[in-house]
Amino acid sequence: MLSVNNLAFQFGKRTLFDEVNLKFTPGNCYGVIGANGAGKSTFLKILAGNLDATRGSVDIEPGNRMAVLKQNHFELYYERKGCDLHES
Repeated sequence: MLSVNNLAFQFGKRTLFDEVNLKFTPGNCYGVIGANGAGKSTFLKILAGNLDATRGSVDIEPGNRMAVLKQNHFELYYERKGCDLHES
């Protein structure tokens, strides 16, 4: 299980989200929807550990792990291979 506890994120004085509390349970499929600029990508980056929250925590139950697939899956492939994205 993945738990989000009192998560908050701010850019300067602008608060994208505050006091987010969620539990992602096994066997379910989740989606994140919202307006442009609402903080969806930022929230997912925090869940993946690629960005630190202003406040709160993301906890993964011991013995579990999380995998992340980038939207541009070729980018991940080329990063691992050490190639330039513009190579033919």
